[in-house]
Amino acid sequence: MELRLAFIGFGNVARAFARLLVDNRSEHEIKYGVRWKATAIATARHGCITSTAGIDLGEASVCVERGDNLTELPESLYAADAISVIKSCNADILFETSPLNAIDGEPATTHIKAALERGINVITANKGPIAFAYSALKARASQHHASFRFEGTVMDGAPVFNMIDACLPGVGVFGFSGVLNSTTNLVLTGMESGRSFEDSLAEAKRRGIAEANSDYDIDGWDAAVKAVALANVIMGAEARPVDVARQGIRSVRVEDLEEAARSGMTIRLVARGKRIADKVTLTVTPEMVPLRSALGSVRGTSNVLLLETDLMGQIGIVEEEPGVDQTAYALFSDMLQIHSRLNC
Repeated sequence: MELRLAFIGFGNVARAFARLLVDNRSEHEIKYGVRWKATAIATARHGCITSTAGIDLGEASVCVERGDNLTELPESLYAADAISVIKSCNADILFETSPLNAIDGEPATTHIKAALERGINVITANKGPIAFAYSALKARASQHHASFRFEGTVMDGAPVFNMIDACLPGVGVFGFSGVLNSTTNLVLTGMESGRSFEDSLAEAKRRGIAEANSDYDIDGWDAAVKAVALANVIMGAEARPVDVARQGIRSVRVEDLEEAARSGMTIRLVARGKRIADKVTLTVTPEMVPLRSALGSVRGTSNVLLLETDLMGQIGIVEEEPGVDQTAYALFSDMLQIHSRLNC
């Protein structure tokens, strides 16, 4: 079976995923039996296209990186917008990687709903829809016999949701804590080394780690949305980002980190979730934690997530220095899962 792939958003993550597909095309076909053809791409700044012949993802990446319009690609048809693409692309899998909107999860949520209603399987790296509409999207996917996968929404390519779903049957999660935002962790560890807040943030932007709107990172919104996504999926909550008691890192000074270090401590932006009776409470705040603890030891862009469970005690996942390639892998791992289901 040849998978027809459509892309909503073609930024850093989607282009890294495109490279993974193109560079390993023969190996993936031999090893996994995966064959594919890109049939649509929709972007906000570089145009929207569909193609029955297939889109060369390498050429599309070069086109976007040059700042050109995708309609210049051969055998492509102009589409008005992302919804027009979804309605006409005839895809088997849609990859939704548009930028995070931490206010209401749009337009990504609408894109995903439209695709699921057509029976198109959806893979997203956008955590907004999971934070604002997870239950509705899950129900929509079931109603239309489509898959809805989102491993890349928390901790890039590290197996969080897949691990719980596939490897921990019967285990209940009643709490979590984690350093989940790479930008703030890079900034804080840069400040630990004596660099200014501004220089450390500039480094995160240079490396392509920060969100398109870095305020989402610095003010704790990205971590809050991830905390809500975790709570909604693995703890059965019906939370929204506004429910999170949130504080970012703008008030943290180099002097605060120096003082913490003198007592073997450091400061990290920690996301926490805890079930008390029938309620899940969520917080995101800078915390002073032991430098040698799981939360304090992650540096740079590294992340850590600790799960509190009923049958397995505390389980930890650490991801060392992830980047866009790890998020691209998450899209690929979800694609393999859908490919296996379609070929059953």
